[in-house]
Amino acid sequence: MEKRNSNRHKTDQSIVCMFFTSHGCDDTFDGRMQNYCDSGMYAELQTCFKEGTILLVRTTSSTPERLPAKIEEGFRTISLVEVKWSKPISADGVFRYGTGLKHLVV
Repeated sequence: MEKRNSNRHKTDQSIVCMFFTSHGCDDTFDGRMQNYCDSGMYAELQTCFKEGTILLVRTTSSTPERLPAKIEEGFRTISLVEVKWSKPISADGVFRYGTGLKHLVV
């Protein structure tokens, strides 16, 4: 059984990710945050990122039935994260990448 330091909170948020670099790359990548906690989040992204990649993640919308918990419970509208893992998943004929993201700034 996996031990977690923080409770996960389910959500369904549209997010946009971009590389956190000084090279002026303006590419953005869409996804959905599925759960979060004070130390990170799980998102399903359209792009696979290598472990260790640093991204800036921003929420772009929320669905009324899955409103975020209080800020002190770990929800962030913008965050600097490190990719901890990424694996391909397929659901309802849609292919994407389940991705574990760790917050870098507390």
